[in-house]
Amino acid sequence: MKRGRMLTFCLLVELFALATPTTDSTMNVLFISIDGRYSVSNGFRYVVDNGLLVHVVTTLRSNYCIAVDLRPELGCYGSTVQSPNIDALANKSVLFERAYCQVAQCAPSRASMLTGRRPDTNRIWTIDRNQYWRNPGYTNATTLPQYFKENGYISIGMGKIFHSGAQSGHDDHLYSWSPEGLPYYESPEHATENRNLTSLWWAFEGDTGSELPDGQIASQASKVLQDLKNLRTQGDTRPFFLAVGFHKPHIPFYMPKAFYDLYPPASQIPLPANPDPPIDMPYVAWTGYGTLRQYDNTKNVFTGTRCRKNSEQAISKACGFPDEIAQEIRKSYYACVSYIDSLVGQVLTQLETEGFADNTIVVLTSDHGFHLGEHREWAKNTNFEDATRVPLLVHVPNVTISGSRTNAFVELIDLFPTLTELTGLPVPPTCPTLSNSLLACVEGTSFAAVLAKPSDTWKNATFSQYARPSAGLTDIPGKGTLNRIDGQEQVMGYSIRTAQYRYTEWVKFDATTVTPDWNDLWGMELYDHRTEIGLFNNENRNLASDSTFADVRSELSAALRVGWKASIPTATQVDTSSSPVEATLQPPTAFHATEIHQEHHTRESHQEHHTTESHQEYHTTESHQELFE
Repeated sequence: MKRGRMLTFCLLVELFALATPTTDSTMNVLFISIDGRYSVSNGFRYVVDNGLLVHVVTTLRSNYCIAVDLRPELGCYGSTVQSPNIDALANKSVLFERAYCQVAQCAPSRASMLTGRRPDTNRIWTIDRNQYWRNPGYTNATTLPQYFKENGYISIGMGKIFHSGAQSGHDDHLYSWSPEGLPYYESPEHATENRNLTSLWWAFEGDTGSELPDGQIASQASKVLQDLKNLRTQGDTRPFFLAVGFHKPHIPFYMPKAFYDLYPPASQIPLPANPDPPIDMPYVAWTGYGTLRQYDNTKNVFTGTRCRKNSEQAISKACGFPDEIAQEIRKSYYACVSYIDSLVGQVLTQLETEGFADNTIVVLTSDHGFHLGEHREWAKNTNFEDATRVPLLVHVPNVTISGSRTNAFVELIDLFPTLTELTGLPVPPTCPTLSNSLLACVEGTSFAAVLAKPSDTWKNATFSQYARPSAGLTDIPGKGTLNRIDGQEQVMGYSIRTAQYRYTEWVKFDATTVTPDWNDLWGMELYDHRTEIGLFNNENRNLASDSTFADVRSELSAALRVGWKASIPTATQVDTSSSPVEATLQPPTAFHATEIHQEHHTRESHQEHHTTESHQEYHTTESHQELFE
């Protein structure tokens, strides 16, 4: 295998740990929003629920686990995949059934999640170009680990946290990490890179996993936890933020054979229940999953170039993987998930050994989902449910009700404000339309309140997007040919997910001015989620051209163009019984729009700030503008 391939196509599990000092004099106070009424007394925060004062005071650490490219293919989500350690975590956590990413691709999703800004604000949409949020003309946004570092935390990262390389300023090493975390740890040269393997999947005989990069990263995480405990015993009470990034289950699917053997022979692995593309799907929605076609045991399956360029041919069964290869890929993905599950267990066990578990907040999630043959799609790079939905578990000691599940809509971009609220730090304010001059603001909403009342309604919609021609087809019938050579985003697919529907519009896009042309439609998609068939078996028919759903489509189109600010939860729930769409998107209330009382960062940005009208949200009509005033 060529050096660097794992980095180029890495899929990782990220494990974050945030800790507060363990002294009695410094206690984090968990402040949970029950009905939007807050009381502050003697420096502690309380929640008032119908006159009942609930005092939640504990010395909390926070352990924040993020699994990247991991779809909800876990036992706790109803899958047959063996994930005992993550399932055990779920048993003492709140499990989010409807959590979504902003972009189904590593670099832009992680940039959005870790800066708290939407892809259009960050101007990071793909990994095809060297898009870095600190480049001149970008946001220079404060990152989540940087924010904790600047608030007195020891911030340490290892493995793949940001997308490596120029897209993240090489792990954002100049800003996000404390001196104690430098040089940034990446696993040393490992056995797989020196075995010259070119297979998409491989199970290593006699390998316990310690020689693989993820095993080395888990060992480093254990060592860091031991070092942090030693600092505590020496009187250093600084809190810490520990980020541990695992590479699997990203391609290539390499794991110790013991985990491969957990599953039946590949010939017995079930194939997807929905192997065909959605009926009436627009071609622009399709991805060619070229990264999976580059290996010796997959690239010879296809001949010629028609499977990459001709739209009708590309989505045909002739251009899909044969059943035996599809089954092998699915089995190997499951095995990698089980391998990573064992490493998550190793790190969490070390957390207990060092005495951190009883006052540690634990969050497990992913940067996006993954197709495993559903719709004849593989990997990510789409706006479909399987690519945008992520697992999310949150455990807060003495607060979360063990084994709770919630249908509340949340987004990865909400993690920044949520973690700052849970740890008692000032929550950054909601970003204004032009936010380049604010280094610490967010475009997500803290969902800490949901942890106290998982049955409550929260956001009424989530928003994702994907740019073409990245990972898509080049020839779009009726529209023309997309040019891959210039590397520029030319068409953007904006998608809104509500409790009943997913609606997507693919529109012409100007990446220079960050402006969608809503009048130049390249495709529309409407999928009915009112009756779910089963796990990873949905969105099988596009209803966008069905006249029966014309009113639904019109209403969702308007909501999509208004954008995310109208989905910010309000203190008062709105009666939506008369609406053909289950949720009428409401404008933000003063509670969410007002500034949080905190000192804003004012350090000078190293890029020129945008002040043009084009950098406003992607709503365009005057009536839509009024919702934000």
